[in-house]
Amino acid sequence: MRGHIQQRGPKSWRIKAYLGRDPEGRKRYAQRTITGTRADAERELSRLLVEVDEGRHAPAAPLTFGQLLDRWLAVKRLAVEPSTVTSYEWVAREYLRHALGERKVASLRPIELDTLYAELRGSGLSARTVRICHTVVRQSLEQARKWGLIARSPAVDATPPPQTRRTVTPPTVDEVLRLLAAARDDDPEFGAYLWVLAATGCRRGEGCGLRWCDIDLDRDDLVVRRAIAMANGVPYEKATKTHASRRVSLDEATVLLLREHRRRMLERAMALGVRLADDAYVFADVEGRPWRPDVCTNRFGRLRAQLGLEKVRLHDLRHFVATVLGDGGVPIATISSRLGHRDTATTLNIYTHALPATDRVAATYLGALLSPKSGAS
Repeated sequence: MRGHIQQRGPKSWRIKAYLGRDPEGRKRYAQRTITGTRADAERELSRLLVEVDEGRHAPAAPLTFGQLLDRWLAVKRLAVEPSTVTSYEWVAREYLRHALGERKVASLRPIELDTLYAELRGSGLSARTVRICHTVVRQSLEQARKWGLIARSPAVDATPPPQTRRTVTPPTVDEVLRLLAAARDDDPEFGAYLWVLAATGCRRGEGCGLRWCDIDLDRDDLVVRRAIAMANGVPYEKATKTHASRRVSLDEATVLLLREHRRRMLERAMALGVRLADDAYVFADVEGRPWRPDVCTNRFGRLRAQLGLEKVRLHDLRHFVATVLGDGGVPIATISSRLGHRDTATTLNIYTHALPATDRVAATYLGALLSPKSGAS
């Protein structure tokens, strides 16, 4: 018999379709539990038999979730950035393997995933990290479905914590000026790095990845082509977040600052008895290696602590660029292009609520249109 229906309750049915035998000779079945009438169960059984006929449930040796993670990560290493794989490996090691590693993939149920997510949240893990856990579970189980190991991924029906976006609170102009002045007094090179981030909206890794051949000080612009990222404690060069380069115009003060910074780098190279290559990193150590983004974050942390600005993050310089440009009436498309967002929808989604001055202009304009004319009867 290829298919079978078994009643489990007043409106609960288990349907089974015979798959054949596994390599050890044991019979294997695809099973589902259906809620509804017998007619509903019969329709689902028909669909299941079609899936079996199409080869989507080929017999395979039982696979544990831990084994699935290993195979899935091997595929991911060929498809995504090393830093992303490192993040997935860490999540799997810290939160998933000990909880689900020995479970058979075919026996996992949504309730078990929801229970795990609730336990992780209860232990103090942030909703964002739990959602990353869910991403690993969902993608690995979806791969198992594509490989024909399971008929349906239980992660589809799981319920991770809702995504909550952090409210953008950019630093004020005065706070940014204080940070830049303090950095310049402490270390002109680091001061130049922070200035470039605050003047261009570059991400920290993009700033670390700038080369002198990307900067045209005569045309007053630079091209963001790459970024420096970290994987297992080792820096490496990668494409930008959107895998696209972008040209950013530079103001006069930034051009002067970069000319001064280049002069310092030339003098340092001469003192070391070497030539400053045209494609040398703009922000590099004495051996020519690019600055590490994590080190830049740590240095910024110490700087802001000295100034009593503990709530300001290095990434907030990017938020500063977006909000002051928006308040200055710069079109959202221009802001989006400068920040390197994939599209304007991304920019609007992040910054709409952080542009109060722009909205105030809109309110004033509408009020002028709707208010009675002065002196009207």
